[in-house]
Amino acid sequence: MVRPFFAIIPVALFLALATSHCIRSGLELDDSGYVALRVADNLRQGRGTVFNPGERRDLVDSPLWLGLLAIASSSREAPMVLQLAGLVFGAGVLIVVLAAPRKPVAGACASLFLGLDGLFAARATSGTSGLLAAGYLVGLYAVTRWARSRPEDEPPPDGILAGWTAAAAVVRYELVLVALPVALVWGLSQWRRLHAWLPLVVASLGAALCLYVRSAYFGALPAYWEPWPPSASGMQSGAAILAGYVLRRPLLVLGACVVVASALRRRFLPGRDAGIGLGVVALGGFALLPCAGQDIERQFVVLLPLIYLLAVESVWRATRARLGLVVALLLVAAQPAWTWSARTELPESRAAYARLGQWLGAHAIPGTLVGARQVGALGYYSGLVVVDALGQVSPQVAVARRLQAPTPYAVAALDFAAMLRQEPDLVLVAPSEPIPSSTLYVPNRDAIPPALRGSFGIYRWAGSPVWKQAGDPAAAGVVRTRPRPAKATSAAFVPSP
Repeated sequence: MVRPFFAIIPVALFLALATSHCIRSGLELDDSGYVALRVADNLRQGRGTVFNPGERRDLVDSPLWLGLLAIASSSREAPMVLQLAGLVFGAGVLIVVLAAPRKPVAGACASLFLGLDGLFAARATSGTSGLLAAGYLVGLYAVTRWARSRPEDEPPPDGILAGWTAAAAVVRYELVLVALPVALVWGLSQWRRLHAWLPLVVASLGAALCLYVRSAYFGALPAYWEPWPPSASGMQSGAAILAGYVLRRPLLVLGACVVVASALRRRFLPGRDAGIGLGVVALGGFALLPCAGQDIERQFVVLLPLIYLLAVESVWRATRARLGLVVALLLVAAQPAWTWSARTELPESRAAYARLGQWLGAHAIPGTLVGARQVGALGYYSGLVVVDALGQVSPQVAVARRLQAPTPYAVAALDFAAMLRQEPDLVLVAPSEPIPSSTLYVPNRDAIPPALRGSFGIYRWAGSPVWKQAGDPAAAGVVRTRPRPAKATSAAFVPSP
């Protein structure tokens, strides 16, 4: 009766938190979700794996998720479909967490903490592959546990484990950092058997194949989301962000202390969860590198279900009276407030970008180049070519960023210089963002209805037609003649001193 009873509680709490976040964000995906959705839409329409036509940029971290999005993008209500799918998939991850451990109480407690985690609930409806990857990790843990506890008279399930480890790169590229240690520990534990090394071989081949395909198609090694190499200041900032995420979850801290104490008693001899533990550490360390540590949230939400489960099981096995777990459960009421992390500075900004994108698609001249800090919803709804300030979507901006000195993320997010070198016809500026040069751009807020533009500043390239209006030459079919900046080489993007 424990599992069915506790299955209802965490799922209900998770659905309530996730639905609340959807309403506060205007029932819209976040920026990276819209980026992936537009890439999938272009793929479905035969334009290739691109965001802007003709620009190859490594923007989707999961081939499997891209395939699912390509199917979902055929619906006019694709964003709403993805949000509903996120709610269903999040509930499914909770059920897997509940059923994975051998002790029903351990799974019930882990799913309860996960259901109350505000970050997990917020990312469920983002439109990204986070929960897909989280479900894979918990499934990998369940498979390895089942493989270890099989009866001795049964043949070792090398093929099943090999299939799971081989699928890591297809589910999400970074998951090979977990699959490889799991396969390595499995092989070392039975090193005399030749078939025991099969999971490691296929996991290595899968990782190498995905790396080769990405580098061959996009012409560069995977960039993920960082527009410049990680710097020492970025690493320090990332470590501080990661520490903040962990410290707001007392159960994880308690579980880590128990793991360290157990390792000291065993003199650091590897245990049965050594492969999973090494993989969690490797994936957590990797989160410090991309985008100067700002990619941590994207990786942390993938690890949350598994590390909650590992923390609960560690405490449950190590404390006879279970006092540590009882103390942690007393803190569960404060969990949503401690772990909540809004995906945007202003809850309504997602809906604002979506409304602007829809309006631009109907009123801007085809071929208009739009620049903004977040361009996912703008590009998806408008169908226009867009450039972003950080170079996450725009390869030309990324080239210019790499030529600059490493900059903290908070500073780089407000640096529009590399984006403005692409000479966008229209620039959208939020209240805290810099205003483009008045010699090149003129304010054009009156062109967009106040209810749509909100607090955004609208700036138009001086002398360039942008809007479909009566008497506008572009609206009558005249092609724009203003030349675009060169895109073939990086020399055109050398930053000014």
